[in-house]
Amino acid sequence: MVALMKNHINLKNVKFRLKNIQKKATNNVSFQSSEVTINLQEHYISSTLTCLEDPHNNKRLSPSLKLLDSDWNVYGYDESTQNYSSLEGDLFFISSTIIKLANKYQYDLNVMPYFFSSMKKIKNNEEDYIIYSEKITQTRNLTMIKAKINTITNCIEPNSIIFIDGPLVGGNASSYLVEMDKVLRNLNCIPIYFIKNSKSRMIIESSKTLPYEYNSDFHWVSKTCPPAHRKPFYKYQDKYNTNNTKVFTYIKPIYGFPQRVEMHFLTYQKYHSQLEDLFNLIQYFFLVQGTPFNPQVRPIAIAELFAKEGIKILNIPTLLGRLGFHPTINQVRFR
Repeated sequence: MVALMKNHINLKNVKFRLKNIQKKATNNVSFQSSEVTINLQEHYISSTLTCLEDPHNNKRLSPSLKLLDSDWNVYGYDESTQNYSSLEGDLFFISSTIIKLANKYQYDLNVMPYFFSSMKKIKNNEEDYIIYSEKITQTRNLTMIKAKINTITNCIEPNSIIFIDGPLVGGNASSYLVEMDKVLRNLNCIPIYFIKNSKSRMIIESSKTLPYEYNSDFHWVSKTCPPAHRKPFYKYQDKYNTNNTKVFTYIKPIYGFPQRVEMHFLTYQKYHSQLEDLFNLIQYFFLVQGTPFNPQVRPIAIAELFAKEGIKILNIPTLLGRLGFHPTINQVRFR
């Protein structure tokens, strides 16, 4: 057993898959967690933007399962994260879930701990979950992306439609996700990415008048797209890296909040003839989710529930106390 440090902190004891865990009730809570989301840059400074359809025409969405008659598998992916700040460094837990639609939901749930610290004594350690970093936020985001890629690529079967929470292109993680997308496409898979929140202004900034009326692209869609419709497809291309080329649209499946849906440009080209059926399937999964307060495609919503349960079941605060970590004051002062 390899110790992280000489003062009795050993993360090897908490490296696990969910099936090895038993939930234990306790009143001994030492840490308050904070959720961490993947914060990818959305400033497309060197971009070119092209509208691929009539920019003034909203396309109607009709719920349909027609595409499933072609023997496609359907998967949904989401993750849940918790961060705990200690004096020794940041403890970070990622719960990644991929679910498959079948007669019953089939799922793979993987919960992994990471420790990030600027203590030079761990700089050359050989454990991939004990990470030296002087820029913990950036390192943590990259770790989340790699965990996401590992879960998806290790679980997906060929001939699958994959609904993935989070963007394909945006920031310094783009190259990793674009490479994953290529692997999936070679398996005859259709990876589709869903973005629920964004301050992107790409579309409105391409207009002379829209920036005066709207705060963001999401604001524009919310005001100008009726329920059960989508906006036209747009093509985004990075001037300096043509690999980072995506096609995206905004959808408003039900009354309430819109979302951005994107795919790689090569996916758009390869499966162009099936896109109408694909978006009608997406509309169907939004409707069966059935709530304007959590508007997601149903496979992602189910994956999210499993991922959050993976965090809850651990009783992490007590676990961290047993490992000897010392919480920062902000982790305990508001209990």
